[in-house]
Amino acid sequence: MSYEELIQSICDHALKILGQGTLRFRPMRRKTRVDPKRGFVIGRTNLKTGLITIDILTPAKREPKKIASVLRTLCHEVAHHQKPPYRQFYRWRWIMRQHYPKFYKQILKNIEKLKKDEILKNYFN
Repeated sequence: MSYEELIQSICDHALKILGQGTLRFRPMRRKTRVDPKRGFVIGRTNLKTGLITIDILTPAKREPKKIASVLRTLCHEVAHHQKPPYRQFYRWRWIMRQHYPKFYKQILKNIEKLKKDEILKNYFN
C-alpha cells in the first residue's frame, strides 16, 4: 500500500468519524518544490462541492508528512463546513469572518474526536 493510498483511507475514515460522510478527500498533487518563505497553501476546501484537498508532502523536500499533521489539517478544513464563514460589519466595512474563535474551538473538538478513535489515536502519539 503506497503512502497516498494509506492517507486516502485514513482520511476517509476520519471524515466518517467527524460525521461528514458527504465530504470527499483528495491529496494535492504538486510536481515541484515550494518555497516555504513565500507562503503556500497547505489545504483547501470547496464549500459548494464538498471537496477537501490537502498537501501530503512537505513543501521544501517533498517528503511525506506525518499522518497526525495531515489529520490536523483535515480537521481544520472540515471545520470550515461545520462553522461556515459569514459577513460582519467591522470598522465601517464588510469583512468575511473565516477564522474566528468558535471556528478554532470546533477544530479542537474535531481533533479530540479523532484522538478517541481506536484506529486513529495511534497516529497522535
